[in-house]
Amino acid sequence: MSSHFSGGAPRTPTRRPAPRRPFSSAGRPARGLLAALLLLGLSVVPSTALATAPTATPVSTGTSTDTHTAGSTGAVTTTLVSMTPTTVRPGDTVTVAVKVHNGTDETIDDPQATLGVSWRTMTSRSALEAWADAPTSQQSAERMAVEDLDPLGPGRDATVTFTVAADDFNLEPGSSWGPRPLSVTVTDGGERLDVLRSFFLWEESQAPLPVRVSVVAPVTGPALGLLESTADTGTEIQSTVDVRAVDEALRPDQRLSRLLAATAGDPVISWAVDPALVAAAETSSDADSVAWAAQLHDGTAGRTVFGLRPYDPDAAAYAQVGALLPAPTIPLPGAVATDPAWRTDLTYPADDVPDLATVRTSVQSGSPLVVVRGDGLTPETSVSYTPTALATVQTDAGPATALVADDTLGQVLVDATRFEPGAEEPSTADGLQRLLAETAVVASERPTDSRHVLIALPRSWDPDPGALATVLDTLGTVPWVDVAPVQDLLDSPVPDVPRTALPESSTDEDTLPASEMDALQRARTQVATFATIATDPAPIVQSAEPALVVPTAVAYRNRPDDRRKAVGTAVQDAAVIRSAVSIVPRGLDVTLINTSGNLPVWVRNTLDQPVTVQVALRPDSGLLKVVSFPVGTVAPGTETDFKVPVQAIGSGDVSVEVELLSVPAGTVVSPPSEFVVQVRAEWENTGTAIFAGLVALLLIGGIWRTIRRGRSPRRVAELTPAAGVPTARGAAAPSGTTRGDAG
Repeated sequence: MSSHFSGGAPRTPTRRPAPRRPFSSAGRPARGLLAALLLLGLSVVPSTALATAPTATPVSTGTSTDTHTAGSTGAVTTTLVSMTPTTVRPGDTVTVAVKVHNGTDETIDDPQATLGVSWRTMTSRSALEAWADAPTSQQSAERMAVEDLDPLGPGRDATVTFTVAADDFNLEPGSSWGPRPLSVTVTDGGERLDVLRSFFLWEESQAPLPVRVSVVAPVTGPALGLLESTADTGTEIQSTVDVRAVDEALRPDQRLSRLLAATAGDPVISWAVDPALVAAAETSSDADSVAWAAQLHDGTAGRTVFGLRPYDPDAAAYAQVGALLPAPTIPLPGAVATDPAWRTDLTYPADDVPDLATVRTSVQSGSPLVVVRGDGLTPETSVSYTPTALATVQTDAGPATALVADDTLGQVLVDATRFEPGAEEPSTADGLQRLLAETAVVASERPTDSRHVLIALPRSWDPDPGALATVLDTLGTVPWVDVAPVQDLLDSPVPDVPRTALPESSTDEDTLPASEMDALQRARTQVATFATIATDPAPIVQSAEPALVVPTAVAYRNRPDDRRKAVGTAVQDAAVIRSAVSIVPRGLDVTLINTSGNLPVWVRNTLDQPVTVQVALRPDSGLLKVVSFPVGTVAPGTETDFKVPVQAIGSGDVSVEVELLSVPAGTVVSPPSEFVVQVRAEWENTGTAIFAGLVALLLIGGIWRTIRRGRSPRRVAELTPAAGVPTARGAAAPSGTTRGDAG
């Protein structure tokens, strides 16, 4: 049977079942040699001379006019659409469907698809990797069926379905349980174009004890912004975190919505959640965001949930400057409280392989559980099996427990569940078969020893809900896998297995630069010092934390320019907080004309609680000496005058810096202010001398006047009688003048 789609002339496919070769044990040495050649990476072109295959029935082929595909541009790609059943037993009928995409610019004139199946069991994970990653030129599996296709134009797809009886797989009764190679080879006139390499699981004999598999997914959001601060803080300090990006990230067509839709219904998947993301969604005015938060809260029931540090700070950035991670109690958007049931003892580093400095910082900060992904802490070559995914990492701050994720399983799950925009129906078949093969090998490494592995997904994981459901449902049905919560892993004993060491210090180039991290730490220290002057320092310190943590978020790693701006805004925001208690600026200089006196300094407090400060003056000249620094309390929302006693040693203009100090530590708590004191200490003595001189002059003038009056001719005339005037008679009016007459 065949079916055709528009875009090419229909052509009846030609079936080419290969002649069946009777199975014999004599053929096994040759097959063993071929398997060895495969693992050695030798190039072998399939030929009917090498192997013949039992009869198989290709069911349908078709050519599609749809040019959209997930295949890579410039190449022919083959995708496994489906395989049923996923595990094969004697008597089963196996159906394999693949899609061939022509990503080249030329028509494939004579395309042909060949299904291959190998009898040999793959017993190591390295063999699985070698088969899956083998180049196109390397040997395919033994040929089972061949299908001719219609010519395939550029950008076109063709779907091929093979149906094969499991009894034709040349497997003897009682063949060993486990994964085996499967391939679909696409050629054009004999020229090999692509090889799809996958696996099928033979399940005739009893499976080993199941391997337990746990999955943890980070639920973290976009980089948040910071609003520009102003100097007018009023009586209450406000956070400057801008959470508007959350609404965009939580739209129904965005990654976080798909992640929640895919995982919320299955509590076996653990979450590592940024509480700030949830709080921002919960208090948003956007209906989609509020609904997302409600769905997440509902999904926490019965689930192991780790609350990451709010705003998802990059642990590596703090480790490089020796700083502790922000506390889990940082204020969240909308003053929402974190669910107390969430664990707060896990660090989910941005780097696949964290360095020891990051692990040490995590332990010091109260999070002794650290996720290690990639090739970190891999078992040494002497270990021939996959151990339980726990390891102890010793640091000088104490031991950490590493949750060692299986990198291969994680990457396969990401590929199998990846959301493909525009795809009608995602294909999980290839990734699912690889997952089944990998877990089967892990289980068979020690058939009587049940172990526990971990899949730790990246922050960028964008799952298709339907694809993830298919994978989890299948894993839940096979006897060699037991999907279990992460809590069960944490309850397991840590195996005594030699592992490769973590690097002592290794900083990714995208990590927040140490210079910018230092600037944030200085601002944090300054705010903490400033807060000591208040009756209750905690609210002040807490109010500064969100803005100081936001620029350190992992989401800023790929946005260095925006991050640099956010750092500057956060430092400015901290300065605004410190300016809530300040020195009132002076409009005019101060003149000191005495040798001693009090200089008035006004202190303003715009906080909503009283503060106790000490006012210190720092003259830049020895002409002015400060006698003492007064201490006093400034009530909330008021200004208080502090009298600072000083002594003048000489005369001149003195620049004075005013500082507010904490009590009793004496550390500077606010940006300083300056004013000029015009010291004129000699004016007091000069004024006294002038006054004394004036008094003396007046006294001398008075005496001189008195003396002159006593010796004047008029005075003598008045005292001497005129000739012919009787002396015994009274005086007579002066002749011709009047006293006091101005004439």
